Amino acid sequence: MISRRRSVGRPSRTSLDALQDAALTLGLDSFTLAAVAKEVGVAEATVYNYVHSRDELYRGACDRLSAGVDLTPDPATDTGSWMDYMDAVSARVVPLAATHPGFTEYLFYGPFGPETRRIYSTMVAEVMRRRPELDANAAYFVASRTFMSSLTTASFPDLQDAGTWLRHSVMLGMEQQIDAGNLPHIDGDWSDVLDHDGKTAR
Repeated sequence: MISRRRSVGRPSRTSLDALQDAALTLGLDSFTLAAVAKEVGVAEATVYNYVHSRDELYRGACDRLSAGVDLTPDPATDTGSWMDYMDAVSARVVPLAATHPGFTEYLFYGPFGPETRRIYSTMVAEVMRRRPELDANAAYFVASRTFMSSLTTASFPDLQDAGTWLRHSVMLGMEQQIDAGNLPHIDGDWSDVLDHDGKTAR
């Protein structure tokens, strides 16, 4: 009886989770599909069975990071103000951005996956609940500017304290404007940002 020789080579199957893990391990800002394939032990051609491009894998890996962001209020510090809420959520994202260079750019420019949409939608809803005089567009502007100000220094360990100072300063300035009745007016629908093309920060 002639026995079949088992083929020798790299396996032809992996998983999207494994590919995203490899991208995160190698670095969101620097991984290549060839390096990802080597990391998981498959041929580079196999990667294309799961994603169409490096950008698709990059965005998927970033959205996977977003899935781990806790959006619940911090009971130790939350007094019911929108500033307490945004401070807590923003502070949770900064370490992720610091650990994974390239994540900040995704949060600025998108296009966003479902977990990142969850972050922005929840922040807008919470700001509106805590500051009812703000409509959805104004709440998005207030939440997103606070959130983004936290991320501008995330990649620079020596500037972490300065980043917190910047976030607090931005929030205090906006709170003064809101108290004075000087609310931001933004045309259109804020949720369009969730579907924008990723070429410009919003």
